[in-house]
Amino acid sequence: MAIALDINFLSKELIDIEIIENLLKQYSVKIVSINSIDNWMWDNEKEIASLMQIGKVLNNCQIAIIKLRQPLMKDLGIFIEKVENFYLYTVWMNTEGYPMLDCDAITLENCKYFENIFAALLKMKENNTNIFEVAAIGLETDIHYSKDILDMIQKSKNVLVWIFNQDVELNQKMAGYEIKRINGIKILEKIKHEKTFQGMER
Repeated sequence: MAIALDINFLSKELIDIEIIENLLKQYSVKIVSINSIDNWMWDNEKEIASLMQIGKVLNNCQIAIIKLRQPLMKDLGIFIEKVENFYLYTVWMNTEGYPMLDCDAITLENCKYFENIFAALLKMKENNTNIFEVAAIGLETDIHYSKDILDMIQKSKNVLVWIFNQDVELNQKMAGYEIKRINGIKILEKIKHEKTFQGMER
């Protein structure tokens, strides 16, 4: 049974609506619906008229649910919630039809998809270097935010890749992860037997 590949990122500010719309358009993604819920029990689900109302929803301690459609994907969407002083975005996509992604490792068969994700995140940073503080990619992830990076990595679950700004200090060796650098970001890739992402600095 297919599960969801999650792309999570924490931002200090709400991402500009125009940036979101441009990214969706670039990947032929259309918005199907926008809703709000009070909690992850999906209590008090309500329809939202537009993306412009998401800020109000989040400031009311609710969660925004955006259902999307893309011709090549079965299901995908975005969850947005406020975590302390950050906004946590989770872009999720059903892996059905893409068995190479339904895997708890980055392999030679699926690395091109992860490289495309990296390219999209880097493009976002080209327009605004502070657009996100940290990103995390994996299957059915559970992100536990902490100001202590090591604590966040250890407590979060199912993360294959962490992405940090270049200036973030990683003072300790991150057990189970290999640190790489590209275009001003640090990438922590979960160590597996196969080597991927050729050409990146070690």
